[in-house]
Amino acid sequence: MDTPLHVVLRNANGFFNHTLELQTFLNMHKIDIALISETHFIARTVFKIPHYTVYRTIHPDDTAHGGAAVILRSSIRHHELLHYQSDKIQAATIKVDARPWPLTISAIYCPPRVKPYLPTIIRRSSDPWDLDS
Repeated sequence: MDTPLHVVLRNANGFFNHTLELQTFLNMHKIDIALISETHFIARTVFKIPHYTVYRTIHPDDTAHGGAAVILRSSIRHHELLHYQSDKIQAATIKVDARPWPLTISAIYCPPRVKPYLPTIIRRSSDPWDLDS
């Protein structure tokens, strides 16, 4: 991939009823990657947008709150990395085949009542510079 990526971040505060609105926004603004927090998806939620791939992480209690999703244009070379799911944080993560280096990107939801901390939620390796993990 040699062209710039258009990325948007949004806190959805519940997303399922806004599919058409999101689809229109993505197409109108030529968005490549959308990072969505507070999706409110559950395990049975089916969420699709034509020409996009959706990766999501739900709250571990499988009720409609929290959650995160990465929505990216299907033509972008990528693969999904391990997601992170706890009561305090939910994260969906992908690695994009970008040039000159691969790009790891996450959509993360952390409830406002949770005291902030810096967890090591994305890397599986103890080496923070190991981009292959």
